[in-house]
Amino acid sequence: MAGNKKLKLSIFEIVAYAVTGLLGLWGLVYLVFGFVVKIDVTSDLASYDKTQALNFLAQGFIILGVAVVAAVIVLLAHAKIAEREYERQQRRNQVRMNRGKNEEETVVEAESNPVE
Repeated sequence: MAGNKKLKLSIFEIVAYAVTGLLGLWGLVYLVFGFVVKIDVTSDLASYDKTQALNFLAQGFIILGVAVVAAVIVLLAHAKIAEREYERQQRRNQVRMNRGKNEEETVVEAESNPVE
């Protein structure tokens, strides 16, 4: 991209990045809780962690994994849209450049294969 062009983000993209960011932050908080429980086994947090089916570390990794997968899906989807838009703009620019040329100057290279 050129330095003077602005990055265009849709509202959905902004919301999706915000949600996946918050989800990732939530996963990181659970990971920190899991590490605190491993260090201090006598805390109230450790007694709460023992009553859960999954401990904080497992929950943190799952939540963080979901956030990363969701962010990658959003990135890939919008990268594909941006690539289509870039190619469309390049085709438009090529047509504009060819408009100024004479028909005689335009050379079209094509192969023809005879059909039997």
